[in-house]
Amino acid sequence: MPRQSVDASSTADGLDTLNIAALIYRIDEDVPLLVDANETARRLLSIGDSFPTADPWHWLDARRCPATGARHPAMLEDDSHASPQWQYFHLRQSRKPLRAVKLKISPLDVPADGDHRRHVLIAVGEITEADSDATPSLLPQAEPQLHQMLGNLPMGVCVIDVEGYLRLVNRAFCRFFGYTESELLNAHFRKLLPEQHRPAADQYHAASFPDALNQRRAVEVLLRDGSTRTVIIEDTINHDDLGRPQHIAFLVDITERRNLERRLEQKNRRLEYLATRDDLTGLHNRRFGLELLEQTLERSQRYGEKVSVAMLDLDYFKEINDQYGHPVGDTILTDFSRLVVELLRASDTFIRWGGEEFLMILPGIDRFAAQTTLNRLIEQLHDHPLSPYDLRISFSAGVGEHHHQTSKGLLEEIDQALYQAKSAGRGCVAIAPICVSRPGQCCNQAFSSL
Repeated sequence: MPRQSVDASSTADGLDTLNIAALIYRIDEDVPLLVDANETARRLLSIGDSFPTADPWHWLDARRCPATGARHPAMLEDDSHASPQWQYFHLRQSRKPLRAVKLKISPLDVPADGDHRRHVLIAVGEITEADSDATPSLLPQAEPQLHQMLGNLPMGVCVIDVEGYLRLVNRAFCRFFGYTESELLNAHFRKLLPEQHRPAADQYHAASFPDALNQRRAVEVLLRDGSTRTVIIEDTINHDDLGRPQHIAFLVDITERRNLERRLEQKNRRLEYLATRDDLTGLHNRRFGLELLEQTLERSQRYGEKVSVAMLDLDYFKEINDQYGHPVGDTILTDFSRLVVELLRASDTFIRWGGEEFLMILPGIDRFAAQTTLNRLIEQLHDHPLSPYDLRISFSAGVGEHHHQTSKGLLEEIDQALYQAKSAGRGCVAIAPICVSRPGQCCNQAFSSL
């Protein structure tokens, strides 16, 4: 706006008639000095008669830097042609409570004494003392009726402006986070969030103006004591007395409910695991293995893909249990399962069928390639003693290839092949032939052993 060529003292004294406190600052090398104040300002702010002087208080910009201080308001006047706007600051005097003040800042020219340094007139519109136990808010821009309506609600409520600063907090909100009202007002909402969530929250807040309505989301928040809670936030957009949009947010603590949900999810995952997995080895169990076999054979039938299936049985496993005990036998089963899974392809499936029997589903290969895979496993097993007793074990296996049989028919074929492998001396692999006649009329068995 254009500078005013008036007598500064007269201007300040004139504001006394309106009961408006007025301060006049001179800017000396970018340092503001208080050079005059009218009677209203001297009474409200306890200013003496000695001028010029440095400020007897400390200014805190309520919007830009609520925690650490900001530029002096006298340094914020501009030369635009727009009318000066009311701005909001906190003012802290020694041994006095924090105050909230509404200011209008205007540039002045003071030519009377030939001093052409820059002068600034600050008119103080309102002064509100901050009392953390009192009902009124620190901020005059928080509408009294809104504060009264929200103040006694049992749920936490806050008002957040476009820049993300808290403009109103009710008692329940303060109790929940563990802060006093004066510690939260004019703080940025980031203060109440774990650090890792702050960037995303900033983006959400910026995108939520001006048209977002009735937003509902779960948010993790940070309490004063360092603990975290989970809250449901429901917020909407309101406008203050100057028409600026602001969030009104309602918080409901759902931490216990969320923890209960997590425990239920964990139990459900555990139940699902137990329903599909063998508790000892971690492999798929027989019931779920049958489902996987049906799905694999159906896919083979639909797309014409090869798939081989093998049944494995650990040799002389009963003797191991009898001689070393069942705990050692369990260790053998666990170590064997882990070794086989490491050697198979990701597309292969290894299933604990029961006891010391295992089923292997090998998609994409015929029965001869499957036989080669099993022979390689027998060789690897020979070079890897199992259990603390370094026992060398072997297995017998029967292998079959899917060729329009049902799953039951295929399992019968590989079971017969397994029987042939055991009869041949164990530690070998028998291949079930592909029957081209009636089911059950199978011909010669093919064997291999090491």
